[in-house]
Amino acid sequence: MRSWTKEAMNKETHMPDAALDEQLAALKLKAIDDFSKSCLEGAQRALWDRENPLRLNLFSTAMRILFEHMMDTMAPIDEVVRSPWFKPEKDDGKPTRGQRIVYAIQGGLSEDFVRDKLKVDPAPLRKRLLAAVDECSKQVHAREYTVIADLDRQDVIAAATIAAVSDLLDAVHFCRRAILEPIVETLDDAAVEALMNETILEVDELATHHYIQEVYVADTTVHSIGSQTISYRSTGSINVILQFGSNSDVERGDGAELEESFPFSCDIEVPLVDPWDLGLAETRYGVDVSSWRDAMKPDDVDLMPNDDEDY
Repeated sequence: MRSWTKEAMNKETHMPDAALDEQLAALKLKAIDDFSKSCLEGAQRALWDRENPLRLNLFSTAMRILFEHMMDTMAPIDEVVRSPWFKPEKDDGKPTRGQRIVYAIQGGLSEDFVRDKLKVDPAPLRKRLLAAVDECSKQVHAREYTVIADLDRQDVIAAATIAAVSDLLDAVHFCRRAILEPIVETLDDAAVEALMNETILEVDELATHHYIQEVYVADTTVHSIGSQTISYRSTGSINVILQFGSNSDVERGDGAELEESFPFSCDIEVPLVDPWDLGLAETRYGVDVSSWRDAMKPDDVDLMPNDDEDY
């Protein structure tokens, strides 16, 4: 049986240019999910096998699968067509690949906002990525006289494809970071206020009373940019005092107080008409108390009858 480890491939064939291999390894770190990583693993293994006459074709197949998966995940057709900027360019009314690429980067944000406020221009990236996808499509549907056998030319095409996908993910990250930076502190304050000023049902169910001591925000991100709204997410921990019994019970020693910490997430959704106006925001939060519930579960007890016992 043939081994597909990198070391085994290196013994059987010549490894591709180190820079090309590093490109793919770096792209794996940016992959949006495990399936994307699997696609990149397949693409990388195809490139390792430099003696395979269909090396570029197999690489292109893996990258085409990756691109289509990313578009389905990051730019669902139903969401793209709901975007304020969307105008049909096809007879069937469905978005083009170029429009889906734009949506993956900016969601339903207007072109003016993205260009003037965020200083992001998706047009050059869209052009490069479409060219890379078109080239992959040619290789996927190659025929006898269109297969590219020259290894150097294969590497050039592979490098351009990897770079285009990497640039897309970089643009998505940059766009979200540019949106987040002006209001990140305000978002943190909004998350703290939401938790401090509301009764947290998940915690309230654990004890007679609870008191919030501190809310610590560890991270705030742009969770998603949809066709109509943008969702910011803050995560961190909340420190509380759980009180069992009334105040009088506690004073008499018949009650108890325990200090606990639980992780939380807080989603702040804002209409895209002004993604920096938190006055229009809707806030949802959740506190994960599963660690407490798991700790309070009774030990497993064998409830099956013993055959040796009389009943």
